[in-house]
Amino acid sequence: MTTKIKILPDQFVFKQGDKGDAAYLVISGSFNVERDGDKVGKISEGEIFGELSLILGEERKASIKAVTPAEIVEIKPSALNELLLSSSLELHKLIKEFAIELAKNSDYNLPISSDNLKKLVKDEPNVIRALALQLHHRLAQMIYS
Repeated sequence: MTTKIKILPDQFVFKQGDKGDAAYLVISGSFNVERDGDKVGKISEGEIFGELSLILGEERKASIKAVTPAEIVEIKPSALNELLLSSSLELHKLIKEFAIELAKNSDYNLPISSDNLKKLVKDEPNVIRALALQLHHRLAQMIYS
């Protein structure tokens, strides 16, 4: 069963350092990503966030704060694990590698090109394809910005 959650502007979904017990899919609204009180990114409709803590089993690396009224769907660890296990072994390993790179503070490595990733995920379930492409995009932004 999925749980829909309504979030008001300036409300945190979670804060940096919290235990990661769920990931979230944004149905509507937008959020800021904050690290150490500084805005470092944005999340909007259709994106997934909070998955890194679940994949890596670590505390939250950032805070997520609503900018506009929003609605999100909670994804429990068991559901995320089922999705990951339904993907190819190569993609499963690649998603974990993306998560490890995104958790670093510097010296990021992009393990696959965007074109090669698109070929790899073309037959994967929509959620897995979206997650892999989103993680790749986030990592590329950190490297090239």
